[in-house]
Amino acid sequence: AVLRRAASGGQGQGQGQGQGQELGQGPGSARVEPSLLRFLVCPLSKRPLRYEEATNELINEELGIAYPIIDGIPNMIPEAARTTQKKPPAEDSKQP
Repeated sequence: AVLRRAASGGQGQGQGQGQGQELGQGPGSARVEPSLLRFLVCPLSKRPLRYEEATNELINEELGIAYPIIDGIPNMIPEAARTTQKKPPAEDSKQP
């Protein structure tokens, strides 16, 4: 997995400082630019994504996955996505 570090102007050289923010889990996580949302689609399904402000993620309801937004930049790498509680339809309907 690729982890992008936020440009901090030379700060953050201490070990372990700011790691929670780099992962998009701290209060320093910037939300994505609203005008950008209409252009973003899931790299797997090519469908539009829904922005969830509470978790600062882009949600694909159809596949049941959520992409994190790190320092205002959506991490659209499929391996970086987490599964949501809702299961995708493909898993619900198993064919014999």
